[in-house]
Amino acid sequence: MEEGLKRVLHRHFPDAESIVVEELAVIAGGYSRETYRFDAHVHHRGERRVYPMILRKDPPKAAAILHTSRQLEHDLLQRVRRHTSIPVGDSYVVEMDSATFGEAAMVIERVHGSGEPSLLFNGGPNADQAEAVATHLCELIAELHMTDPKKLNPDGVFDDPRGVGMDPSRWQSYMDEATNYYVRAYDEFAFDPMPVFKDAFLDIRRNKPRPLPITLVHGDFNPANFLYESGRVTAIIDWENSHMGDPREDLGWMAHTDLLSATDIMGSVKVDGGFLGHYNRITGFNVTPEEVEYFRLFSSGNIGVPVLAALKRRMVKEHEELLHMYIMQPAIVSALGLAQLLHYPMPAQG
Repeated sequence: MEEGLKRVLHRHFPDAESIVVEELAVIAGGYSRETYRFDAHVHHRGERRVYPMILRKDPPKAAAILHTSRQLEHDLLQRVRRHTSIPVGDSYVVEMDSATFGEAAMVIERVHGSGEPSLLFNGGPNADQAEAVATHLCELIAELHMTDPKKLNPDGVFDDPRGVGMDPSRWQSYMDEATNYYVRAYDEFAFDPMPVFKDAFLDIRRNKPRPLPITLVHGDFNPANFLYESGRVTAIIDWENSHMGDPREDLGWMAHTDLLSATDIMGSVKVDGGFLGHYNRITGFNVTPEEVEYFRLFSSGNIGVPVLAALKRRMVKEHEELLHMYIMQPAIVSALGLAQLLHYPMPAQG
């Protein structure tokens, strides 16, 4: 792996006299990609500069949770850096040839900051930063949704990056195609004894909200996908599920995962009456709490369909990756959350 890293980095630093890879180690956590941290010592004209980096590599295809493109993720990071003030790590190089690392991979900047949102809440050591970090995060996602899509998606590659038939040319066509895809895909993972997910997919297909402008969305905007330091967000990370869609998808997924993670991102913003009020003041979208609840269901379909399909492949032993059994726990908890949103009768508390 070290030799492969040196070869691909020479493409980014063609004039380097030598590149030395040190401190290569696995980064624990993360569901969809294999990640490794390392330092690249680049020697050029008698000087040495150290670049903190991450190797972000696809898992074996049979075990993949999200089938996404490292090339598209690389391109988007470059565009976000160029056209917004949203902090993201630089993407140095992409290696799509699986001969180098076993699967497609990319090498990106390792940004400083804490990736542990739990330390911001429940009396954690960084609790004094919670309001400032959550407010900054709200402002950054609002900026993303207000950025001209023609700058971030000029070639249309994020219209349907998974190739499942999305049509974001109009809001209605996008919502129709998305909800039809969720319902259609349910049969790939219909292992739940009570079909909560199918009920949720049918519900959102029947009860669509008012339209909003289609924008580029992060696609996995959740408490685990940002870094922070001294009350500021230092990077929003993991853009692999980005696509053209309804901006409320990001709000709904944050609200849903905020609850599952026992964090309080959405409740920590105080200005303008809270996270939603602050977001609405910036964007003018006037998103309601009811719309956020709808998009909790919708975004659970966007993320849930490929994740649950991957779990089903593990259950029928197409592969034996341990990670997928670990993901079963949040999937079950998520189903309970969806049941509450659908107003299922719940057990009495006693």
